[in-house]
Amino acid sequence: MRIETERIIIRDFERKDAENLYRIVREKNIFRFMPDWAENNDSPQAFWGYIDWHQTQKNSTDVYENKRYAIALPDTDEMIGMVGMGLEDTVNEVEVAYFMSEKYQRKGYTKEAVNALVDWCFNVSDIKYLILTIDCANIPSCHLAEKCGFELFEKRTPIGHKQPNMESDSYFYYRRYRNLA
Repeated sequence: MRIETERIIIRDFERKDAENLYRIVREKNIFRFMPDWAENNDSPQAFWGYIDWHQTQKNSTDVYENKRYAIALPDTDEMIGMVGMGLEDTVNEVEVAYFMSEKYQRKGYTKEAVNALVDWCFNVSDIKYLILTIDCANIPSCHLAEKCGFELFEKRTPIGHKQPNMESDSYFYYRRYRNLA
């Protein structure tokens, strides 16, 4: 997949992204809310299997399949973040996911990537809505969700289990519906 917007490119991960991926998932605020990305990959090369699997899925338009894409700068093709979607098994709905290197946060790149991916998902499927589940402690991500047109539906507190990668006991559940106009 390849989506070009005004200031970024959303593309399939490539092995050349492994170094940046390794570095970015260890940045303080990424690690805080997505520790499994760093804990399960102890070197840049540890991401190669993950990247290779994504390469086998590059022509898929199945929004239910968990896929992640590199957010890259158009002039250098440097990977600066990730955006993706797929079935979130605990709620059985298609969820959007993202992270951005701290160096490139608060510049509008993530908003641009999320909006472009959401549009793509609605264009290639008949899905009625997409969701975001965001740790209640991740206030910047909540602000981004709202800037991207996701509506806060409710605060959820799972009973009897803790959500993976959640710092808080609760999370905010957001939805963005397909525009029917």
